[in-house]
Amino acid sequence: MRLAMVLILLLGLGNDRLEQLAQQGKIQEDAPVKASSEASISAKPEQVWALLTDVNDWPKWQSDITKAEIHGPLQPGTEFTWTSGTQIRSRIALVQPPQVLAWTGQAYKAKAIHVWRLESAPNGQTLVSTSESMDGFMLSVFYSSKKLKESQERWLKSLKAAAER
Repeated sequence: MRLAMVLILLLGLGNDRLEQLAQQGKIQEDAPVKASSEASISAKPEQVWALLTDVNDWPKWQSDITKAEIHGPLQPGTEFTWTSGTQIRSRIALVQPPQVLAWTGQAYKAKAIHVWRLESAPNGQTLVSTSESMDGFMLSVFYSSKKLKESQERWLKSLKAAAER
């Protein structure tokens, strides 16, 4: 069974499943690498949403990202590319302003789902949670859930700083 999954991932046949999960705002729970993080931000959800969805401006507030470009409007099916150590090709799967944003991504043979959720909290705060799963041939040999969580926490810290300016 595991060999069949490896072959599916190598051939790219798992993309439909990942797209379906992302369209539902879900990550791949059985992925070898996954993490979730959250933060409270002193800004309204609409402000946080504006930062998070302006893909072209990610490098301005997220120092791990050196380049980002969206290739169309913010809607399911729109692709974007971004560089964070390596170039990642992504496709938006779910947009529910200002609450949920989900996309799939691929770099080399690794495939990911990234889901952001924004929830209004008291006193003009926003609770932001992010979940991501990654899968691919031998991915867990080179990358870990711990490293993914550290990356998420840097994203949230940067998003918080930008939103609270």
